[in-house]
Formats: sequence, structure tokens, C-alpha cells
Amino acid sequence: MTQIAVQIFFAFALTAFLLLVLRRPALQAGLVDRPCARKRHGRVVPLIGGICILLGFVAASLPADFGLRDYQGLFAGMGLLAIVGVIDDLIDIDAWVKFAAQVVAALLMTAWSGLVVSDLGQLLGPQVSLELGALALPFTVFCVVGLINAINMFDGVDGLAAGTVAAALGWLVLAGAFNGGASWLILAGLLLASVCAFLIFNMRNPWRRKAACFLGDSGSMMLGFALAWFAVEAAQGEHALLPPVAIAWILALPVLDTLTLMGRRILRGRHPFQPDREHLHHIFYRAGFTPGQTVAVLVLATVLLGGVGVVGTGLGVPEWVLAVLFVPVALAHVLAQARAWRFARLMRRQLRWVRSNLRQ
Repeated sequence: MTQIAVQIFFAFALTAFLLLVLRRPALQAGLVDRPCARKRHGRVVPLIGGICILLGFVAASLPADFGLRDYQGLFAGMGLLAIVGVIDDLIDIDAWVKFAAQVVAALLMTAWSGLVVSDLGQLLGPQVSLELGALALPFTVFCVVGLINAINMFDGVDGLAAGTVAAALGWLVLAGAFNGGASWLILAGLLLASVCAFLIFNMRNPWRRKAACFLGDSGSMMLGFALAWFAVEAAQGEHALLPPVAIAWILALPVLDTLTLMGRRILRGRHPFQPDREHLHHIFYRAGFTPGQTVAVLVLATVLLGGVGVVGTGLGVPEWVLAVLFVPVALAHVLAQARAWRFARLMRRQLRWVRSNLRQ
């Protein structure tokens, strides 16, 4: 336990140190995010979050007292996506190149490492498992690529993507702590420590009004892949900690946001990956929430939704019941985005009412 605590502290400290040290070289190399019509942060910001998180995580993982051979696919996939993301941050490569890299990373996880979603759990009732059989590998690749893009597309306001990943990793680690340890839980804890160090420099708070650094595509894609790896580890195999439906609750917000947006874009005849200002956090902006308040609400929502899945499982709620309860949540999300302006006006009125009562 002492060694694990030292590793966690080292991951946090090294990531924070690298974020301080690499800021100036990133500015000199042009690894920065520049403000434009779609990006209104108002100044040049280094895109070093992903690099620093990866370096801090990998360095802290090396002294592990268990073999890392089983996790070669994890480190290789994270490294590949980080490299492709850095290149994209520098010269803006074609979207198909990034998509190909995401597929390769997913294959490193599935075809090479053998980590697949083979069972969707008892969604149809007790003792009725939905086994995927030959569809396990392609289904897992689809889900991994989808989650990578979900986290990437959720990275639209300071602290949102990293905060959401931290909340999801926190639930996975907490579930593991109460249900028996596994080697991947240590790695998930180390990554969580590195992400938390990044959030100190990225998330807005009363002492920091602007982000000192961004994740960049390297960070968002890499974290999406790592989160997918740990989620599958938690829900599959003989020693699974959580049923797949609990993972759906943990990942609900970024996944539903991405699926809803992509569906709307396709119905309008647009490219599903075309950037716009119709994400869930943009609705909160229209309602009058500040960026900091928006992140706080959405990360808290991720924590609460994840709690339904994890705590519900711990209390013995049947998987099919959790699945049924998930349906109205998904429908509410779709309805909120389909009626974005009306939903924003409703929230604006509620926000004004709350603020007026607080002043009294």
C-alpha cells in the first residue's frame, strides 16, 4: 500500500512539474491553441496536457510490482494516439488519419491484447446473458473508437473532458476498492492522479480564471482510449467488478452528447464530425451559466449518473432495472438537445430565480 501511495504521489507531482516546465517550449514550437470564431478563449494556450499526463502516468507505472506485459496494448495505444494528436495539434491532419489511428489503437486493445466486450450482461432478465460471440471484437472496436471521439468532442470548455474522465475513473477505482483489487486498478489510480494534476492548471476556479494549458487532441483521444480500456477491464471476465449497464451509467453524459449531436448533424446533411456550437455545454452558456459553473454542473452530473450505476449495483438492483431506468435519461438528453433553445430559456429563468433568492 505504501508503494502504491508513493506511485500515486509521483504521478501527480511529475505531471504537475511537466506542465510547468513544458509550457515555454510548447509556445516556442507552436504547439498551441489559437483563438478563432469557434474558440473564444482569447489568447494562445499551450496544448501540452496530453503529453504531460502520458509521461507522468507511464513513469509512475514503471515501478509497479506486477508485470506490465498484459498492458503493452494500453501503453502502445495511448502513445500512438498521443503522437497522432500532437501532429494534428501542430499541422491539423485529415480527420481520416485520426480515425485510422483510433481503429489501430482499438485493435491493439482487442486483437493484440485480447480485451473485448464479450457479454452485455443480464439486460433481458435474471440468468439471461447477452453474449456477443463472433461480434465481440468488432463491437468492442466500435465502442472504443466511439468513446475516443466522445471524449474528444466533449473537450469544449476548460476542465470538462478531463473532469469527466476523472469522475469516471474515480468510480471505477472506487468500485475496485470495495470489490477486491486488480492490477489494472493501480494503473487507473495512477492515471487519475495525473489527470487531477492537469485539472489544477486547466479547470477554472476562484484562483484561476483562465486555463494555463489545454489537453489538445493528443490528450482527449488518449484519455478516451485509456478510459475505454479500464471500463472493459471492469465489466468483463471472471473477475468483473461491474456489469456493463453500470459502465453505461458512468459514461452516459459524453456518450449521449456525442451520439445526439452526430445524429442531428447527419439528419441535417452535415458531416458527423463537423465542429459546431450545439454541444450540451453550449446550451448552458445560452442559459447564462459561466464556463466554471457549466463544468461544475456537468461533472457533478457525471458523478451522480455514475453513482446510480455503481451504487445501484452494490445495492443489488437487477441489471435489467438499471437498463430500464437508463432509457428515460437518454430520452431526456435527446429532448433537451432537440429543443436546445427552449431548454436554455427554461434554465435561464431558473438560474435567475436562484440568483435572486441568493441575493435576498
